[in-house]
Amino acid sequence: MPDEPAASPFRIPAEFVRFAAALEPAEVGWGYVSGALGAEDAVRLAFLRQCDLREPAGEFDALAGVEPSSPQLGALCHRLAGGGADAGRVWTYLALSWACSRTGEERGRLLGELAASGGTVVARSARDPEGEGLRLRAAGRDEFLTGRAASGQGMNWRSISALMGTDRPEEVDAAFDRAEELVGVALIGLALNHPDAEAILPRVARALESEGDELRHQGRVALAHVARLHSTVNRRCLQLLRAHPRGSEADDDLWGHVPHRRLPWWLWRHHLGERAAWLLRDRWRA
Repeated sequence: MPDEPAASPFRIPAEFVRFAAALEPAEVGWGYVSGALGAEDAVRLAFLRQCDLREPAGEFDALAGVEPSSPQLGALCHRLAGGGADAGRVWTYLALSWACSRTGEERGRLLGELAASGGTVVARSARDPEGEGLRLRAAGRDEFLTGRAASGQGMNWRSISALMGTDRPEEVDAAFDRAEELVGVALIGLALNHPDAEAILPRVARALESEGDELRHQGRVALAHVARLHSTVNRRCLQLLRAHPRGSEADDDLWGHVPHRRLPWWLWRHHLGERAAWLLRDRWRA
């Protein structure tokens, strides 16, 4: 029987965890029992993982369906944590990563709390965040984020509805590398769900420069979403888009939502030419 999870010195927000690891049910349970997750964050992470996996969500369905204030949450999390002997390892990585992502006094305080926490590995890493701590964070990212993405276990790659909720860029990278049939769907999901356009646009570029017509079209759709939601684009995507047929949703949303001074001459020519044609048609009909 695994040991009871040691108390976490601080909580880690779900909005940080969701991008840093693709958690298993036992790991969510461990996070709640140890105090690394609050009740609402534990339920939210379970819901997000349920959305990632859809049909094979398993224990995430049960976790996501519990009211955060219900005693049932603690009982369920204790049962799940007890079934995963290694479930606490991800929280060592997450706690150190969260502390190192902070700045100034907060960073120092969190690292100090980890250094005094009693866990040999995490305490030693917290005292040397740019040496041993950096190695621990890199190994954790490789195992709990990119490794799970590479194996395909982070998402249900047979479910379009699940992929439309993709919010981890590493999942899309791994899907490109595996030549997943639905990688373009996941890319559109990433464009709709990730808060940082700079994380989305390099993946859009991979689709725009691909050879498949469908994936190229999905890249244009994803780029249109980025333009509409973030009002930005990068030079690489514009260079690649120029070789695509004019009049796409990407052309229209770039023109409609990105400052015109940031757009290239060929997009100006296309839209101003269309406008001139409309004016001539309207005058002719009049």
